[in-house]
Amino acid sequence: MRKAFWITFSVTALLLTGVIYERRAERIDAPRHPAPGRLIAVGDHRLHLWCVGQGSPTVLLLSGDGTPSVTMYAAQRRIAVDTHVCSYDRAGLGWSAPATHAMGLRDQVDDLEQLLARGGVAGPLVLVPESGGNVIALAFFRRAPRRVAGMVMVDGSEPALWFRGSPDEFPMLRLTDPLWQAGWHLGIVRLILSFAVPSWVEDLPPDLRGQFDAVWSRAMPGQARDPLDRWERTAVAERPRTISGMLGDRPLVVIRHGLAGGMGVPEKYEAEWPAAQARLARLSRVSEMVVATRNHHPIAEENPALVSAQVRRVVARVRAHK
Repeated sequence: MRKAFWITFSVTALLLTGVIYERRAERIDAPRHPAPGRLIAVGDHRLHLWCVGQGSPTVLLLSGDGTPSVTMYAAQRRIAVDTHVCSYDRAGLGWSAPATHAMGLRDQVDDLEQLLARGGVAGPLVLVPESGGNVIALAFFRRAPRRVAGMVMVDGSEPALWFRGSPDEFPMLRLTDPLWQAGWHLGIVRLILSFAVPSWVEDLPPDLRGQFDAVWSRAMPGQARDPLDRWERTAVAERPRTISGMLGDRPLVVIRHGLAGGMGVPEKYEAEWPAAQARLARLSRVSEMVVATRNHHPIAEENPALVSAQVRRVVARVRAHK
């Protein structure tokens, strides 16, 4: 009995210490690494929008599944030299607050439309989605095609493959999400972050590394819910389709990874990936395929120079056809 008491006491004390440590660390981070952009109300929650640079068209970055926009800040900084560029955090990611209801694809596009309107981001837009962000970008295009002047798909998920493959991956997300949330609230993620990050994080400039650590060290309730809700709450009729030529003569660059493995495409879909990327390239009559021969799936993170260079090319083509 006494032994059980002391075990319970020790575990409780350890958990309480972790909670106190995490809360104190977040209070220290707040003034050091505040949200670089604005928090804008959309419905019952607020989303973080960060825009830098000047010029037209506006480049809009869309991060991958369950991923905050901070992962694309290195590319955003480079693009801002040439034009206006914005990134945003979807509900429950990065600096954005979680929504009070499940967010299907329609809801995520609603959020994006409201965010752009209330944030004063006008077109024309060059969409730059990475990975699962491509599903949202194509759904946005289907709703507002006149606002989109071009696209750069950074190893973007082809919708048919994404919706078919997602059910195989989601059980693991459901299983691990409570562990992630507990790890965040107890400060465990913060403790291991300094030595358990990909090499591209270590190469970030000090200010961007500080923002990365601040964002990834605290709880993100949308990490699993972002892709899970999109799949579960999206009717088949609402799923974007890849119809050859649907982008017309809008310039399109499709960048696909050249290295398998790492934090990338599940192995069982790797063989299908090149064909899916080729289908995406056929969406425009003016398209180009670029293979990032030295990069895994997170190309914008591993090679922001390549991504920003391709974005600049599309921006130049949009300007030339004004």
